[in-house]
Amino acid sequence: MVIYVVGVGPGDPEYLTLRGYRVIRECGVVAGWRSVVERFMPLLVGKRVVVLSYGDEEEKLAELAEVGRSVDVAVLVHGDPSVSDWQFIEKIRRVARDRGVGVEVVPGVSSLNVLLARLGLDMAFVGFVTLHVRGDLSRMLSDLLAILRMGRVAVVIPEPRGDGPQRVARFLRENGLECSVVVFERLTYGDERVRYYEDLDSLISEDREFGDLVIMAVFPRQSRPELGAVLVRQ
Repeated sequence: MVIYVVGVGPGDPEYLTLRGYRVIRECGVVAGWRSVVERFMPLLVGKRVVVLSYGDEEEKLAELAEVGRSVDVAVLVHGDPSVSDWQFIEKIRRVARDRGVGVEVVPGVSSLNVLLARLGLDMAFVGFVTLHVRGDLSRMLSDLLAILRMGRVAVVIPEPRGDGPQRVARFLRENGLECSVVVFERLTYGDERVRYYEDLDSLISEDREFGDLVIMAVFPRQSRPELGAVLVRQ
């Protein structure tokens, strides 16, 4: 039996892949964070649904691994499981390995893919850093500086805090960089929000709080964004 880790896309259910759809339909047990599971309830009729939370994550994953010894299980995650989710994936692999259950990652569409498409960028010419992790961020922050000092655009998932983007801007300013930033919030959702900041100071002085589903593109001084058809909303 297998635990499938299914990337279900950045928000709009239409970004679910055919492979992901088939796995969900074929599994009798489906799990995920409430914000993810709720988007696919029409596909989950008649299935056992397990809602994860930070308070009981370890317990629920162990329970799913036990169930996975007799039936296939689908764990739904935002975007693509291989973009910023390695800590969660490792937890699943560990509990599954201890019980002799296989794990298969089903790729999905990440907010990273959508951002690149919106800005007309190619992954070959940018660097990606996630700060949405538990533990020490020093290595990730060093990578962010290195990417920008190379003259590349840095795509960043900030810390899941209300001032996550502002914290990134302050860090860059403290290290002597001059950049412009495009912040995307809730990409592909109906209430998607996009905001362009000409410089770091304008983002640092932003007095609004951002939600959890944020991704940002940071452009070094020598490179300015070609916004093209991107709709910039205040």
